[in-house]
Formats: sequence, C-alpha cells, structure tokens
Amino acid sequence: MEEIVTTAQLVKGRIKIRHWNRVASELAAMRDCELRVSMTRARATRSQLQNRWYWGCVVGLVAEHTGYTPDEIHEIYKAKFIPKRLALANHNGHILSEFVIGGTTTRLDTLEFSEYCTRIQEWAAEALGVVIPDPDEGTA
Repeated sequence: MEEIVTTAQLVKGRIKIRHWNRVASELAAMRDCELRVSMTRARATRSQLQNRWYWGCVVGLVAEHTGYTPDEIHEIYKAKFIPKRLALANHNGHILSEFVIGGTTTRLDTLEFSEYCTRIQEWAAEALGVVIPDPDEGTA
C-alpha cells in the first residue's frame, strides 16, 4: 500500500487537513481497501542553538578526543543510540542478512533530541572520560 503523508491541525476538536486536494486525489486513485490512520502531535525539530551545541560539543569534543572526524562520530552516535535494524529477504521471505545502521537525527523533535544528547553525554563520561557540558553552561 502506498503511504500518504500530510500535516493537519486540530482546532476546537476538528481536524483540518492541509493540502486536502492532494490527499483526496491520492485517495481517489487507490482501490477500495482498509486504511490505517495514525496521528501524532507535531513537535518542533531541534533548534539552531541545539544544532550548534551538538556539532560543537557533543560531536566535537569526542571527535577531538578520539581522532575520528565529526561525521564519523555522528555516525557512531546514530548507530549506538538510535539504531535502525534492516533485514534483506529473498522472494520467499527468508531473511538472508540483517544489518544495524544509524537512524536519523533529523526527525527527532526537541525533546527526543535532548534525550539522545543526554544519553551520549552519560556514555562519553563513563566510557571515554569526556565531559560534555550542558548547553546552558555557555557552550552553545
């Protein structure tokens, strides 16, 4: 089944779907079927201040300590703290190989991103002895 993604607003208990004409057109092109509808509250993605602190301190301090590039550290963090599991299967559905790769930080809202960074701070202090200061300590 194809996925239709759009945004909506809840106003006085009523849902107002953005880009309704596009959504209606895509629905009209589908055969009759059962649909799964999922709604989640939209939250802001990380701010520019969070982003500067992340790359400057959270990534930068560990990159400096380990000798890896900032991009390599970012990939390590994603694989360790937001892993995405993938499996390759043949046409019969038998799994041939399984992989763990890093998820994406771009879809994390501000709260999720903050929790992600907190886990990294704790790990860096325990595993590497690297103290990553909080953003409110004048490091952003």
